[in-house]
Amino acid sequence: MRSIAALFFLVCHVGFALAAPDAALRVGIVPTLSPKILLTNYQPLRVYLERELQRPVEMFTSTDFKRFHHDTLAGDFDLLVTAPHLARLSQLEAGFLPVATYLAANRAVLITAKNKPIKQLEEFRGQNLAIFDSLGLIVLQAQQWLEDRGFEQGRDYRAILFPSHNSVGFSVQHGESLIGVVSPAGLRQLPPETLGQIQVFAELPQVPALIWVVHPRMKLEADRLQAVLLRFAGTPEGIQFYSSNAYKGMRPVTPEELRSLDRSAREAKRLIQGLP
Repeated sequence: MRSIAALFFLVCHVGFALAAPDAALRVGIVPTLSPKILLTNYQPLRVYLERELQRPVEMFTSTDFKRFHHDTLAGDFDLLVTAPHLARLSQLEAGFLPVATYLAANRAVLITAKNKPIKQLEEFRGQNLAIFDSLGLIVLQAQQWLEDRGFEQGRDYRAILFPSHNSVGFSVQHGESLIGVVSPAGLRQLPPETLGQIQVFAELPQVPALIWVVHPRMKLEADRLQAVLLRFAGTPEGIQFYSSNAYKGMRPVTPEELRSLDRSAREAKRLIQGLP
């Protein structure tokens, strides 16, 4: 794997990378934010894992969800946190082991501009939908919600891809897209000038949060890795980490939650096969 995030890691942690590359635990972080911000945010977890596991920890991300899933299946990560439906897909197709999920659930939040409010969904026909990654679970949730109401992508609306939640909000703010899809965390991260000019059109039902999974080669260590992750919230590093996000902590992921992701996992597989 070669990515901006990998280069960022090597610049910041070359000592570990050179000292004991074979012993390092490789941790993958799904690219929900820019690589530099994402890996900086997860540094408290890296420090904690190194202390608890008594081994170096390297953290990596990828450029987008498709690349991250490819890197996952290629075996680039021993432990990773990924989108729930991609966690389910990796479990079903490659035997990855889901071990934990964040306490805070996720959902798709549909936003519109205050100066162009939508009173009825029918007004959306023929318009643009701003999304940040076509494989994101909340993006699939929003598009499935639209499909269930008679809106087919390409026929009834156009999905326009943007690199971040901020650019989704900007597109809606300036009238380029009538509706945008963001997460609750993404909504909170929008700049004040954008937040002041958008409003929530709909909040869809909760979906599972990001899921931590273990590569099958680490099967014998899965229980230990799960226990370490679940203890993280009560540590100084955990308090620092959770104070900067809305995840709240971790808990085991249930079989029922995983089964609930099957529809989105199937759709993700179809999209992955069709994406360039």
